[in-house]
Amino acid sequence: MNGSPTCSQSAVFDGIAADVVEQLCYKGRQRSLEAGHRLFDRDEDAVDLMILQEGTVDLVFPLHVLNVTREVAMDRLQPGDVVAWSALVHPYRFTLSAICATRCVLTALSRSTLEDFFETDPQTGHRFMRNLAGVIGRRLEDANDVDA
Repeated sequence: MNGSPTCSQSAVFDGIAADVVEQLCYKGRQRSLEAGHRLFDRDEDAVDLMILQEGTVDLVFPLHVLNVTREVAMDRLQPGDVVAWSALVHPYRFTLSAICATRCVLTALSRSTLEDFFETDPQTGHRFMRNLAGVIGRRLEDANDVDA
């Protein structure tokens, strides 16, 4: 199934022309998943960047204490958020696991699709990667926020 232009709600598309965003989003695959579905696990290869359109996704990390391992939620993603940005950041491996906290709809864009698109439109590629760096920076700031 093709993606949807509703993925344009994401911050990675800020400053990119609507027709270009629509063209790129239609190159993606739409995924509808039930609550509890594991999108990916820590240390897996990251191939697809995803834009969350509906629902919520928990990013979790395994915490080991006294021979017991539990997954601890590090962040809860909302519609418009980028899921799996590791697909565009070397070494292309997930550092957290992701689980659908509710029923989710996502648009998945493969790394190769994005790279091919950005090769033909370097200005969009530059803007997208600059926006993605901002998304990553905000996520890191939020993770370090002691008042959260």
